[in-house]
Amino acid sequence: MSVFSFDEQTGNVSLLEHPAVSGLASTATQLIELIGQSEYCECDIIASNIGKLFAQTNTEAAPSLVIAKAINAQLTINIDEKNMLVEASLVTAKGGKLLNMEQAIEVLTQAGVKKGISSHALEQLLAQQFEQPSGSLHTAEVAFGKTPKVGNDAKFVRLCCTAQDRILSPQAKGGGKVDMRNLGDIITVKPGNELMRRIPATLGVDGFTVFGDVLTANPGKEHKLQPFDGTKIAPDNSNLLIADCTGVPVALSRGMRVDDVLCFHNIDPSTGHVEFDGSIIVSGDIKDGMRVTATGDITVLGFVESAQLKSDSAITIGKGAIGRKREADDPFTCSIFAKRTIAIGYTQYCDIKTQQNLLIERQSLHCNLSAGNLIRVGKASDSKGKIIGGHILDAMRIETGELGAPAGTKTRVCIAQRWYELKQKQAQITDFEKVLISKSIELQQARERINKRVGCSEHQQFLNKIKINEEHLAKRSASISQQKQLIRKKMAQLLALSHLKVNELMHPGVELKIARESISFSRNYPAHLITHSEGKITQSF
Repeated sequence: MSVFSFDEQTGNVSLLEHPAVSGLASTATQLIELIGQSEYCECDIIASNIGKLFAQTNTEAAPSLVIAKAINAQLTINIDEKNMLVEASLVTAKGGKLLNMEQAIEVLTQAGVKKGISSHALEQLLAQQFEQPSGSLHTAEVAFGKTPKVGNDAKFVRLCCTAQDRILSPQAKGGGKVDMRNLGDIITVKPGNELMRRIPATLGVDGFTVFGDVLTANPGKEHKLQPFDGTKIAPDNSNLLIADCTGVPVALSRGMRVDDVLCFHNIDPSTGHVEFDGSIIVSGDIKDGMRVTATGDITVLGFVESAQLKSDSAITIGKGAIGRKREADDPFTCSIFAKRTIAIGYTQYCDIKTQQNLLIERQSLHCNLSAGNLIRVGKASDSKGKIIGGHILDAMRIETGELGAPAGTKTRVCIAQRWYELKQKQAQITDFEKVLISKSIELQQARERINKRVGCSEHQQFLNKIKINEEHLAKRSASISQQKQLIRKKMAQLLALSHLKVNELMHPGVELKIARESISFSRNYPAHLITHSEGKITQSF
């Protein structure tokens, strides 16, 4: 027969009669042990009431026979300030009722949580009621908002090869070998050939908060397909660019053009200097002393020997470019300039400059090199070429296998020299700011003088003119401030992106300059990366 009674409504556990009457326990400790052996062992014991049962007191009030209380499992909800994450805290029951899934969902619903509830996470949290001690606290993330997914920008996919693609991809022979001499047929297109396809921007995917509020996604940036000379938009497909004439395709950022092509076996005194409004393809060599100028690509399958090449597009030289040996102040006999990428097998005693990337497949020996972005000597997958001697006038990134020579040949490398141009613009902006401040002071002084002449009939007219000038000055100041911030951002980005990467070995005799910081190296260094960090040049191995 039980000595305890349980109230379902209140959860109270009571003695049927006072211990002194029943004689089941003579001390508080014995009564607690008796509770621990009963079905109410997990209930929360009310120690103060038990103590009063055994206290020797003369008070007339009968002590309470409620000695324990059953406490149900409790779930509390905490939502982060962005309404994207819900953390639930579960206190397991003390002899009371367990919390089931339906009740947990109801608690979340009452807190306003409508979307992103993870049933799996919630089940794992509720399972702690069967595995962990009563009254223990457990927390888990049980609902998640969804961040909106930004749409993809419009993309442009080339559907044909260019002359530069062909020269950089020698034809495969049998047995997995590559024939470096066989560079395939000259790439030409005919009217109607597909050149480029535009993949439109996507709208993105909307997100939501745990309250069910929609977070609208930003769509991708839309760019139009741009037809250039010799191309047109397909009549039946606005996302397709096709050729409109026969010629050599040239890839541009958001479109293509088709150049007229002039083909030579060699360019030598028998052909004379060549200047052409279009692309030039030379299946052989360009000989000593010749000048070649083109508005389109210049593609040479053989050598360039002490010649001058200039292109408003890209230049590709399959084998190499060689000039005559020179003394320190002598001009180069071989010079190559392009506004777009220059790709060459190897270079020796050449002056080479491009506004984009300079890609040398094997070696650069005693050359002056300059690029707007990247100078890489070696293959893209593993730059193991060599830069020996000469002077790299400027680039943002330089990648090579070896830099310098074992004999300590001086090799000068300058990176991020555009920093000086940005610094000069910054100084000009600062000077102009001073002028604006001076003008502002003059207007303020003029306003004070006008205010002293109270009786002047033109008083208000002067004030209106001053106000107009002040508003104009404020707009100029805001514009200058934005320009100053932009210049500062560009300078920081330039230094952050600029680096020299040596994949194998750097020899002594290398002099390096990044922006205005300089350093000389007098010993060998293994593969490492050189960057500009916190105002100084740093090496990481």
